[in-house]
Amino acid sequence: MLKCLKIYAGAAQNAMTTMNTLLLEAANGKQVTKEEALSFFERDVEELFYAASKMRKKFKGNKIKICSIINAKSGQCLEDCKFCAQSAHHKTDASVYPLVSNEKIEEVSNKALENAGCFGIVSSGNSLTDEEIDRLCELLKKHKKSDHFGASIGYLSDANLKKLKEAGLKKLHHNLETSEAFFPQICSTHTYKERKDNIKRAKALGYEICSGGLFGIGETLQDRVDLAFTLKELGADSVPMNFLMPVKGTALENAKPLKPIEILKTIAVFRIILQTSDIMICGGREINLRDLQSMIFFAGANGTMSGGYLTAWGRNPADDKQMIKDLELEIDPHR
Repeated sequence: MLKCLKIYAGAAQNAMTTMNTLLLEAANGKQVTKEEALSFFERDVEELFYAASKMRKKFKGNKIKICSIINAKSGQCLEDCKFCAQSAHHKTDASVYPLVSNEKIEEVSNKALENAGCFGIVSSGNSLTDEEIDRLCELLKKHKKSDHFGASIGYLSDANLKKLKEAGLKKLHHNLETSEAFFPQICSTHTYKERKDNIKRAKALGYEICSGGLFGIGETLQDRVDLAFTLKELGADSVPMNFLMPVKGTALENAKPLKPIEILKTIAVFRIILQTSDIMICGGREINLRDLQSMIFFAGANGTMSGGYLTAWGRNPADDKQMIKDLELEIDPHR
């Protein structure tokens, strides 16, 4: 019996040593497999913090990016994404209005860019009309800080992608949301392939790609790992990570919230997989992480969204700037 226990203890120690070695190698830039990445969720959060934080410092230094957005066109989206307060398939209190004026976008962006290095124009719906695209092109051409702009405006034809690029847009945002396998459980009105195609065509034209996902929507740990690897294959430059804020009236209004430690582990695993991409912690961090928000940077994130979200208030930018300062990190003034 004693001999069996010794053999078991020795095997466990060897497995532990192998795992620690793998985390150390990952922290130094080793490419991990899906199986290895999935196993990291079993590790203590402190061990993941060490590897992810070291990798953040290796590739991003101590600079933290802050982004801000405007909900430029809200509600009545014909897509049926189960989590979305703006879907016409749900009955929520989300505001409904057409694309706001260029003057309004300019006003909000000027104020936002006092605290953020990137400003995103976000619209509901699968796509904008050609007339709406032309209006945004006019804004991009005249705005003094349009090089700090990004856009999340749904599906874009090649012609409109080129038009926006020529007007000065450099960054395009288009979330995959989850894994290809789980996506049909979340949305049935368009396909995962369409989302990937939109990203590929934008990437081919030289856009910086901002694409990430939403967590806490019923996905498995494998779905999260698969999403991270897909984003890596697509060459996502920036990866926003959002955590479900259940909205009454949506199909996921009763979804069970993720635990803060699970969220932090997910962030760390994404950093280890994606290595050089910007990891931006966005919607839902205040509600889901509560007092652990500052831990996102130890988990490998190098950016966050500050201010409001699409249909919910976020955190005061002054509080976020103070948090970053207290951690003795630096705010990156660039995009």
